Amino acid sequence: MKLLGLALSLCLVGTSAVRAQNTTPPADAPQEQKKSVREKFFSLSPPLSLAENQRPMTTGDKFELFALNTVNPFQFVATAAWAGISQAQNSYPSWGQGAEGYGKRYAASYADTASFGFFGTFFFPSLFHQDPRYFRKLNGTFGQRLGYALSRIAVTRTDHGGASPNVSLWMGALSSGGVANLYYPDANRGVGLTFERAGIGVATSAGFNVAREFWPDVTHHFHHKK
Repeated sequence: MKLLGLALSLCLVGTSAVRAQNTTPPADAPQEQKKSVREKFFSLSPPLSLAENQRPMTTGDKFELFALNTVNPFQFVATAAWAGISQAQNSYPSWGQGAEGYGKRYAASYADTASFGFFGTFFFPSLFHQDPRYFRKLNGTFGQRLGYALSRIAVTRTDHGGASPNVSLWMGALSSGGVANLYYPDANRGVGLTFERAGIGVATSAGFNVAREFWPDVTHHFHHKK
């Protein structure tokens, strides 16, 4: 049942990804352009961190990306849906039902998202000098592009444009899974569950990468047909 809930959430991500173009503008960009980029965050679209420019991100850029992604309205809607699924399945039964139980499930789900973003988008990318954005392959066969998108959970871009193991993603997922032990019920804590939550986070990131790679092509195809 947990996998069903995850699948439903990923479907919601995929159908809403059309407007997700979260980037950081060049340092010399006019204020109007910077404002328009921020406005993209505050929309009912998921934070996909899709790169539109090659400029290296500063530590401040990475924190801004994390912060804006966290308060994106899509996050609140997706969290509400996930909490509703969890409530319907009576996940974490010690939290009970009703408004109080729903509130606890909502808070835990949102905390999962926020902590994963903090560690995976800001903290570890800053520490290891890695770029948390996604850079599309654009060319090649469908299989090559799909393989590239999935490989980004293992390999990422450095701040200097090179390639390195995606330590930030894996450490971020593990750290987020560990922090979750502070607020989930006692029966849902432990090393094994930490790794389980980390695995779900990495798998979700892989799904986002596929959406980042192909969704602009899908929208362009439909716009062209019009």
